[in-house]
Amino acid sequence: MFGPGFAHYLSYGATDQDTVLQLAGTYTGLLVPGTVAAFQREGTGGFVLTLSATPVSPEYVIDPRFPLFQQALPKAKKSHEALAASVGASELVRTDEPQPEDFTDELIDTIASGWAEFNGSYRSSASGKFAKYAKRLGQPVDQTSAKAPAYVLAPYFTASTKSDPWWSVSKRLFTATASKVSDIPCIRVVAAEKVGALGDLLSDVKDDRVAIWVSGLDELKATSLELRHYADTINRASAAGIKTFALYGGFYSVLMMNVGLGGSSHGIGYGEYRNWIELPTSGPPPKRYYLPQLHRYVQPDEAMRLFVADPRLAQCMCEECNGDPPLGLDYHAMMRHSVRCRAAEIRDWAGLTRVEMADRISAELRDFLEVLDETDLPEVVLSRTQRLTVHLPRWSGALR
Repeated sequence: MFGPGFAHYLSYGATDQDTVLQLAGTYTGLLVPGTVAAFQREGTGGFVLTLSATPVSPEYVIDPRFPLFQQALPKAKKSHEALAASVGASELVRTDEPQPEDFTDELIDTIASGWAEFNGSYRSSASGKFAKYAKRLGQPVDQTSAKAPAYVLAPYFTASTKSDPWWSVSKRLFTATASKVSDIPCIRVVAAEKVGALGDLLSDVKDDRVAIWVSGLDELKATSLELRHYADTINRASAAGIKTFALYGGFYSVLMMNVGLGGSSHGIGYGEYRNWIELPTSGPPPKRYYLPQLHRYVQPDEAMRLFVADPRLAQCMCEECNGDPPLGLDYHAMMRHSVRCRAAEIRDWAGLTRVEMADRISAELRDFLEVLDETDLPEVVLSRTQRLTVHLPRWSGALR
């Protein structure tokens, strides 16, 4: 997460196990949601710990996902209850709206102690499942080589300004958690409700490493002004000696490595942004194709239509695709393809200046549209495809 180079993390989901195994070596680490880690402690723990004991040994951290408890939960899931119970504070799950003043010193201490213990004992929490997953790996794995989380992400809440009472609660949670953790570095999460709040919150910390999250920052829909502000904030933090890691991000977050971002995380086939308000959805992501020409996901049939019109519009030469049509990939291959594309983007765009990145994006867009204009696709398809490109000028403008 804060090592040399750009840290490429995958946000882990229980349905991703086979994909994560087959991609070992392609990514840096795993970000395990606290809800999953708590509710599926044996299964998820066994899998993650077994993977951590392999020679590839990707690091992992557990995201406490505490903004979940910043809202009323009239229809709480069992995973919500499991997370609250894991820190010894089942009262966090409530049907009425919680308030910052509800977090007394006693409750803060309970949460901090519980979270420190949960992370510290995670290494030995799933010994019963270790053999099962070691067998699936098809290679000898020594259980004593299983690793603890690389960092403890302190529980946190989202805030609108540094004067927001929720920010005060977040700071108290970090201080209390850091005091309980001894063997694992404790990292603060700076969670902002909007882009404009991130810089304000970062100005109030003295840490040299922080995880950051701007709620709802959809890179495909954000304005150039928002994206420029995000880049400038990361750049100022870097200049002040603060290394940042984005809990959620897409291709634009990859570009941020050239202005000081130390890494970012994304789900497999989804999860490039997240709103702090818990949405009542679950299950695996729908089948989508990552279109490397436009650095975004599209519907598989859209990608196939472009490929048939001219392979240059949708062809990928990654290990999964090898130049074959998008619909030649099954669901899991399509998910692996997305991760391989992200790894290639990290490798291919490193070391560029903001102007060089902007110029390259503009050139890619120009080349794509020129090829698109040469096809005999119906006007309605041309128009729909052109709408898939509208984020690229915003990205380029933000970087300039």
